Amino acid sequence: MTETAMLFEYPCPECGNGVVHTTRIRNYKTKITGYPFVVDEALIGVCDHCQARHFAPEETQRWEQLFAHSLEAHRAFLTPQEITELRTALDLSMEDFARLIGATRQSISAWEKAERTSPPSRTADLLMKLVRQALHGGTVDILSILLEESKKWGIVIQIQDTPGPAVQHATIGAQGMSDG
Repeated sequence: MTETAMLFEYPCPECGNGVVHTTRIRNYKTKITGYPFVVDEALIGVCDHCQARHFAPEETQRWEQLFAHSLEAHRAFLTPQEITELRTALDLSMEDFARLIGATRQSISAWEKAERTSPPSRTADLLMKLVRQALHGGTVDILSILLEESKKWGIVIQIQDTPGPAVQHATIGAQGMSDG
């Protein structure tokens, strides 16, 4: 973690009676773009009077970077090479592959770059994984693939069969990923 020990130290704007101090919190549970995530060591401003919490933009940006690295470590996204291999296995140009999955040629080009600046959207990534599975395995168990992929994002979803015509119930829980 970079040295950012003095992110705060100012009068509390919430109560006006205390001072917001930089506080280190281990295993801080948060959400990044709606997904559960645990930051090994977070720096948060906490008022010594009212306990209001304050967040520095540079610290939350650091959390977002840790989250992105965690997704890469969990192989949550297809790699640029895997996307290229899928497209070429289908014998499609970038333009035709983009049409197939509902993306733009520019997006496909960006996702296939070894040093890409951002991965595909989660929806596009899931669709490409389903196409890849169909290409290699014939029958695709869509629910099993989607349920397994959700685990890489720290989400556990259990679908239980219930009596009746094709009625299912879903239970969704967050297990949270960690940056460590």
